[in-house]
Amino acid sequence: MTVTEQRPTDEEHIDRIRRRFATVGCAQLADAAPEFVVPLHLPAVPRNGRPRVCGPVFPVATTDDMLPALQALAQTPPGHVLFIHNTVTRSEAIVGDIFLTSAAVQRLGGIVVDGAVRDLTDLAAIDVPVFSTQVTFVSARTTSQRAIDLPQTVEVAGTAVRPGDWLFGDPDGFLLLPADRVGAVFAAGAVLRDREEALKKAMRHDGKTLADLTHLDDFLDGTGDLGFTP
Repeated sequence: MTVTEQRPTDEEHIDRIRRRFATVGCAQLADAAPEFVVPLHLPAVPRNGRPRVCGPVFPVATTDDMLPALQALAQTPPGHVLFIHNTVTRSEAIVGDIFLTSAAVQRLGGIVVDGAVRDLTDLAAIDVPVFSTQVTFVSARTTSQRAIDLPQTVEVAGTAVRPGDWLFGDPDGFLLLPADRVGAVFAAGAVLRDREEALKKAMRHDGKTLADLTHLDDFLDGTGDLGFTP
């Protein structure tokens, strides 16, 4: 294998998918390949102005204890997304500006916390996407419950978040994909995105309405099928 034929590193591969995710979102991925996409019903929102996160997921569970989160942070590979599932109902802050600064130094792809973060003003200056379901100024201080296995499968709202699966999150929500399906699903999502862009172009430039493009009148009259035609 020559130098020009070298395979991309894992981090380079992740970065390529991340760039593709900037143009093909969760909605297109789910519509294009519903049989492979697993919705993750997690009411987490971006906390530092970076509304998209994706990468192989590195999950860990904790119970308001910083130690498992610190262990997981230390072991999460570059480009991967650290997923912290805090099992308590009212979470103390597991991630703050110091934690996220280390994530940036380690080149993590993002952090998603099923629980609380804090230091939102300072988080905004750090170029690592961070999502959470809660916010509080009260920091988690307990460090007594060591994580035995890392990474570990965690269950969130009835969905298993498994190490190595790909996690995608944007303003529409979160989904999981098996690692071996990411390329194919993105190819299908890109085709769907291009089709949607053609439909919007027909509306904006040709004055077509959604009723025109779907042949709604013909369908209601029983003389045609309901479908999109750019």
